[in-house]
Amino acid sequence: MATASNDGTVHVLHAKVFTDLLQNALIIPLKILKGHSTRDGEGVKEVKFHPTQPWVFSAGSDGKICLWT
Repeated sequence: MATASNDGTVHVLHAKVFTDLLQNALIIPLKILKGHSTRDGEGVKEVKFHPTQPWVFSAGSDGKICLWT
């Protein structure tokens, strides 16, 4: 999964949820992507994965769209 942040970064994480509800979910940080600047206290607005390629797209309030490979 990936998260969009107001500090201009994108966090890429591995997440696994178990069928046993008493066991906590496993979340492992993989990468922090820095390529957007903040504008009016807002950073990255949207993050999407490509449906077939190992790419992440991010759109920021700075008007940039980034392709992360």
